[in-house]
Amino acid sequence: MTRKITLLLATIALAVSAQASTNNNETGNTATPATTPTPTTALPSDVEDDDEGLFWWEAGANITSNYLWRGYDQSYYGNIFDPAIQPSVTLGLGAFYVDLWYNYSTLSTYQELDITLGFDYENLSITVYDVWCDYGKAFWQNDFLDDENHSLTATIEYTLFDRLRLHWGTTFLHAADWLYNDDGSKRRRAFSSYFEVAYTQPVKELFDIEITAGASPWTAPFWCAGPRKMVDGGYELDFDNLPEGFNVTNLSLQLSREFEVGAATIPVSVGYTYNPTSNRHYALINAGVAF
Repeated sequence: MTRKITLLLATIALAVSAQASTNNNETGNTATPATTPTPTTALPSDVEDDDEGLFWWEAGANITSNYLWRGYDQSYYGNIFDPAIQPSVTLGLGAFYVDLWYNYSTLSTYQELDITLGFDYENLSITVYDVWCDYGKAFWQNDFLDDENHSLTATIEYTLFDRLRLHWGTTFLHAADWLYNDDGSKRRRAFSSYFEVAYTQPVKELFDIEITAGASPWTAPFWCAGPRKMVDGGYELDFDNLPEGFNVTNLSLQLSREFEVGAATIPVSVGYTYNPTSNRHYALINAGVAF
């Protein structure tokens, strides 16, 4: 099968250029990076396909009305609308792959770069990924081990009956991922985690409906802090009101369909997400293109 090649590869160069040139004044903030995005072109479900070959690559781009992750908007201002551009490139060797994924949110100017090492075979997917956020420093100025702007997360995902998806993710390195004693001293790492259950139901050949429920099994300071509050003239994540224990953060309903236009594939989706923990509602529109 011939690999899909996106026309938006140029977006990646523009996005990286924007990353280097954007001057973010919100220094000193602790970011909650996001992760594993869904590329416009999906990873192959069966790497044994003779048409695929041992080496493979994919590229794609997506435009979304807001960048949500685990039920939180990643601007962390509580914005209902913050359009984002999200290009990606994947290089694979059999069932293993390296993925580069970039986000630029146009209103909040939030930038993110995800570097993922993954294993994807049939119904099983395992990933380890580093996430960089643009708060305070440029990408090349950061310490990859436990810096405010970087995180390291591992995930495992399995799909049953091609419809029921089970997902688990745990963060191992991030400056904000600590639990504290009453005197303010660090007690231990929180290992902030997230689990998700999603069910997809095709409706004839019209569209797919996906219902998702996700939650933090225990206190998760890495990604449950927010939205932002004003502190000394700048915005910071609100750790003072961090939800403790088990918290449902993502209840969503999505309708999606792919259109073939000549050599192009155009996936589109509309959805609704409610976060019971932050008590915020989001309506989402997504569109991508791949060739």
